[in-house]
Order: sequence, then C-alpha cells, then structure tokens
Amino acid sequence: MITLRMDNYRFSIDRRLFAAGVFFLSSFFLFSSALAEPRIKIGLLMPKGELMTAYGLPYLRGAEQAVAEVNSKEGRQGTQLLLLLQEGSYMAEKDLNSLRDFLVEERPHFLMAVLPKRTILAVSRLARLHHVPLLLFPIEFMEAPSTGDEPSNLFWISPAPEAFQRAAVRTVAQFPQKRYFFIARDSQVARSWGKYFWEEIKRLKPDAQGVGEFFISGKVEDYLPFMQAVLSANAEICLSHLGVNDWVLFAKRANKLGYFRKITHFELESGNLASLQALKKDNPEGVWGTSAFPFWALGWKETKAFVNKFQSKHNIYPGLDSLSGYISVYAIIAAWKKVGSLDAEKIINALQELSIPTPVGSLSIRKTDNRALWPIWCGITKFSSEYPFAILGDLKAFGPDSFAP
Repeated sequence: MITLRMDNYRFSIDRRLFAAGVFFLSSFFLFSSALAEPRIKIGLLMPKGELMTAYGLPYLRGAEQAVAEVNSKEGRQGTQLLLLLQEGSYMAEKDLNSLRDFLVEERPHFLMAVLPKRTILAVSRLARLHHVPLLLFPIEFMEAPSTGDEPSNLFWISPAPEAFQRAAVRTVAQFPQKRYFFIARDSQVARSWGKYFWEEIKRLKPDAQGVGEFFISGKVEDYLPFMQAVLSANAEICLSHLGVNDWVLFAKRANKLGYFRKITHFELESGNLASLQALKKDNPEGVWGTSAFPFWALGWKETKAFVNKFQSKHNIYPGLDSLSGYISVYAIIAAWKKVGSLDAEKIINALQELSIPTPVGSLSIRKTDNRALWPIWCGITKFSSEYPFAILGDLKAFGPDSFAP
C-alpha cells in the first residue's frame, strides 16, 4: 500500500488495483482519534480517462463541496463523512473484481457513481449483493431511461429522459406554426422518443402536420444536406436531439447557412451547459432548448450559495453532473437521519420515498423506479453580459409532477 500526501488530500493506492485510489478530505480524517461516531463511508465510483475528466471530476467536486459543508455543520461531535474513490471502466471482469475487493475491504455504507449506461446494471447488481445503496448519475443522462431490470438499491439522481422529451413537446405544441420536422441520432431511445413525439403533438395540436424525420447513424461530416432537406420540406418547426457534440457541429454550420432565420429550431441539448460553453459566442440566438439546471435564472438562496461557492473555488460553473454529486451526498444524510441507523435495507426503503431541498427546488424520489423527480425548464438562447456563453432565457418551468409515468 502506497500513501501519498498532497495539499488537502491523502491518496492511498493499492498496487493490486489499476488506477484505483482512496481520496479523503483532510478536515475530517487527519486526526482519526478526534472523530466522533458515526463515521459514514461513501465510495465514489468514477470512470477512467476522458470520461473521468469530462464527468468524473465535476461530479467529484460537487460531492466534495457537500461533504465539506456537512462535516462543517455537524462539527467534531456529529456525523462525519468519509469519501473513498474507486476508478474503473467496470466493463472488464478485472474492474468488477477490483470493485468487489473494494466493497469487501473498505466496506462503504453507500456508493455514489458517475457511470456510462452500459455498466449500470453490472455495478448496481454487484452493489446489491453487498447490500450497499447506490446513488447514480448516468453519463448519457438523456439516453438512460429506467429499464425495470435495475435492483432496488439503485437510485437515479438525475432527470429522466422522458422529462426533457415531454417538456419539449408541450413547448413546441404551443407555437403558432403547424409544420414539424423531427431529427435525432439513431438509437432505441431516439426511436421511442420519435414515436412519442408524433403521437403527442397530434394529441396536443390536432392540426399539426408532420413533414419529415431523420434518424441519423454514423459520423456526419457536414449537416448541410439535412438542413437543406428540412427547409425543402417547408418545415416551420424542427425538433432535434443530436447530443452535445453533434449539436455544436450543426449549429456552426447552420449559422453560416442562415438556417435559424428561416425556421424555429428546438434542440433538446442546446441548453446543456456543455453545449453553451462549447459554442461560446458562436451560439445562435433564438434557438429553443431545455435545461435541468438553469442556475443563471434561479434566484433561490440555495442555488446561489452552491453556484457561487463552486465557481469561486474551481473557476468554472457547475453543471448537472456537479449538482448530482452535491445532491447525492445530502440525500445520503437525509436518509440516514430519517432511519437513525446505517442498516442498508432501512436506508433503501427511506430513499425510495425521500424528499429533500436542493438548488433546483425540493426533489422527491419516485418509488416506482427510484428516480429523482426533477423539474425541467424550456427557453430560448440569448446572450447576457454576465456570462461568457449564451444562456436560456424566457424560461418556462415544467414541474416534476408533469412527468409521472
């Protein structure tokens, strides 16, 4: 076992584990004899490589902020949280074996994770075997619906994909135009989404006309032919779900074409912080989109405190991943206090009907699929002097009760 010291962290690295480490906040472990019981151990399961940089680190920073706040409030005589970090791809058997060893050796009371959707079932089932509640943020949160196969210990601390989809349909149904085009990257979720869109838009707006759709597979070098097809169909509204990377390519090409002056466009992820920051000043104004965390427009003190503290420390704005890490820690504390013990089954039962205050309002966990009921906002892109990127303005909020199954 190697032990390294750096600033406010101690890293313990087992030579048998590939790229695995244990991260501790020094404020609550340096003098272990001074810590009062109970000490709650939270294992953080993180991805490797680029995924770690893009999603893992923001998630970890959100969790760290919550842990620091909890430990500061509780004081040396109250609950103390201990964060343990475990990295892995969780696709190969060796990574699952490493996770199994981690669960046996460290015996965490809870697991938090930011994972690709293809690893969710394997990890959650392994955690279930060890009677550990797992609070999850799926990396592809727009493509990760509940399947019904997940074990009871898995809790989704992220918006459901259908929440974005339903908010988008209800928004575009209110537009005066009638001719609709639908574009999405091809996947099982996208096909289901497209089917729902056409059925729902006709229900909400009987005179709506569908003039075309594309389900795009493979790499697209130039989106110009798709834009020309949309315009040639005399579409008045185009609803798309291209994802962050493809939306950036689409938007830059569409700007050169003058596409956005000819049509009302709604892209599901145009309000995603990653999209807004990637496009910066190239972001087209007047594009509709969704957001699960429009912090720039939320005036609650909890929102301002979270964002200001995060931005001040890391010099970046928190996204949905950071917020999920932050909320997950507070959900753990709320469930533990509700139960009054660390009994895993009692904690799982408590989490299934938990409601907690968060920077996006009060969130409740839906017992039917252990999903956090999350509000969604729809708005239109515009620039503000307060931010170096575009934001969504003219927001319309859709409460989480709108998305019950």
